This record gives sequence, structure tokens and C-alpha cells, in this order.
Amino acid sequence: MKLALVTPRYPPTHAGGGEISARLLAEQLHTRDVIDQVVVYSFDGKSTETVGDVPVVRLADVPQYPYTLPNEIAYRKLAAVGLDCDVIHAYNMHLHPAVGRLSDALEIPSIATLNAYPLIDWSDVNVSPSIKRKLYEQTLLRVERPRLLEHMTNIDMFLPLSGAVEQVYRTHGLGTADYEVIPNMLDPSFEVPEVETEETDQVELLYVGYLRDSKGVQYLVDAMDHVPEGIELTIVGDGPEWDALTDRAAGTAASDRIEFTGSVPYEEVTRAYADADVFVHPGVWPEPFGRTILEAMQAGLPVVATDIGGPSETIPQPELLVEPSDLSSLSEGIEYAAANQDRIGRENQRLVEDRYHPDVVVPQFHEIYERILDN
Repeated sequence: MKLALVTPRYPPTHAGGGEISARLLAEQLHTRDVIDQVVVYSFDGKSTETVGDVPVVRLADVPQYPYTLPNEIAYRKLAAVGLDCDVIHAYNMHLHPAVGRLSDALEIPSIATLNAYPLIDWSDVNVSPSIKRKLYEQTLLRVERPRLLEHMTNIDMFLPLSGAVEQVYRTHGLGTADYEVIPNMLDPSFEVPEVETEETDQVELLYVGYLRDSKGVQYLVDAMDHVPEGIELTIVGDGPEWDALTDRAAGTAASDRIEFTGSVPYEEVTRAYADADVFVHPGVWPEPFGRTILEAMQAGLPVVATDIGGPSETIPQPELLVEPSDLSSLSEGIEYAAANQDRIGRENQRLVEDRYHPDVVVPQFHEIYERILDN
């Protein structure tokens, strides 16, 4: 079987977890006997190279907005290449309409991973759009959306990262599509360094991620005034809410227990996990999955997360699923995690190996590829 993986960006060009997940999938498929060939086609430059033993063809640089333009460019470039494959797998959302259109034109079966909400008005998923994004939604996207969604209906199967993502798309234009939930897989190369720590009553909380209002970090900052003084918080990441969050933290009684590190390279973030005792994911939107949650669980940390979106399907301890934007619930979850961190950390390490190891997740993709070929 020959597979073409189409994605807007591919490492070393990356903006976050989506690109890391695309790399993991391509490299894992490359090592499996059932796949004869995997070729990645991306739109973040113009070159042909090998990344981690996987051929990567970068066909062009495309803009992000308006969506019609990058999809038109991608469609033409991919059609000109003349894809030699049995299945097209679209990843990281923005070019899914182009893949659907191409799948129909070339009569090549296609699947698409759903891991974001670019064609949906962000306010519908509790994300505050920037002024630029809001203007786009109110003008061009309103015109573009029906045709782009129509192209996506040519895709044979959608693979949402969670049931929450499936539900969003079922109610926003793809209600009659075929879905199969396949989660992200853990990164087997992700290793947390050994650190020597002194026995102490201090509890180190950790948040890793983008700083925007939908991530709920403002509630985590506020919750620091409601937890015991022996609890400290490190926030790793950057984003549009940086200034507002640092000002907010400075105004709390717990300001001396809150540290902002800014962005940390992916290769170095493992140190933050090693120094932490509890990971907190306080989002207030239907996060599709949450790769940092897998990383924290791999690191043996309990994870406190809001009971919304993909994270609510990943966290196995009901005591650690808290109400979004509820300071009391969040504080209680943090204190429970801190009191039971060793037991829960061990549970989490076992769970990610059992559910999210590539040996568990990759065969699910194989089964889908075979199914759509048979159909």
C-alpha cells in the first residue's frame, strides 16, 4: 500500500502539537510492513528532502487566509505532481478541502484527521477570535464555507482525535459523514530526564501550552489564591494573553509563587515535566485532544483537566476532571492530585502505554486504510 500524507507544515517547520503528531504518524507508518511507501506533501517551502527516513516534498509556501487561496494552490500543486498512491491522508485541517477535491478528481480514496476547527466560527467553540479573524468570519469565510465543506464531503472517512471533535463537526456541516475516533499516539522518543530532588512539602504545578483565553490559564492563575501556600505554579508558553496573564498574576496574593518561562523548545520542555509534581490543563473550549496531556502522563504526573473536549476522554480519574472556569472545582482537583500524586502518576504511565502507544494506535490507521480500499 502506498500512502500520501498531506499537511500544511511538517517538521522541522512546526507550530505545535499538530506537526509533531504528523511526524509521528509518518515515521511510524514508514516502519510498518503493511505500508510499502509513505510520502509527505507539505506547503511550507519548496524542496525535496528526507526527514527521519520519510520522503518529504515541500511544494510551495501558502498563506493561511483566506482558506480558498491555499486550498486552490494545494489542489493545483498536488494535481500537477500526479500522486502515485493508493490512499491520501489529510492532516492538520487547513488543506482538507483540497484533498477532498483531489480525491474526487483522481478517484483515490482519502481520509482526514480532524484536530482543529478552522472552518467553524471560533465563538461557536468558545474561542475569542482576534479582530482580523472575526472580520474574516463575518465576510469571506461566510461565503467560502459552503464550497469548502462541500469539497470535504468527498473525503471517505474522518478521523477525529476525540468524540468531542466528532460532535462539533456533526453539528457544523458534516453531519452525514463517516467518522472513526483515533487519538494521538505518544512519542516513544519522549524521555524525561532524571532529576535529584530533595524531600519537601512544596508542590510544583505545571502548565505547558499556548496562552490564549480559551486555554483557561487565567482561572489557573486565580486558583493559586485558593490553594495552600506550599503550592507553586510554572507556566510554560507564550501567546496573545501573555501581558494580561502576567499582570493578573502580579495582582494575586500568590504572585511570588507563579513563574512564567515564556516559550521553551520542544526538546527542552522535558525538564519542566521532570521538575513538576502535577500538570494542569484548565481549558474552557472543546480542545480536540491535548498532546501535552500525553506528555505529562508519560512523565508520571497526575493531570488535572477541565471536563470538556478531548481531555475529558483521556483523564481516567474522575476526581481530576473539574468544571471549566470554576475556581473551587479547580482548586479541589489540584489538592486531590497533590495528595495522591505518586499513585496517580503510576496509573497514568500505565494507561498511556496501554492506550496511546504507537503499537496500539498505528494498527487502527491500518484498519481504516484497508477498509476504505475494500469499499
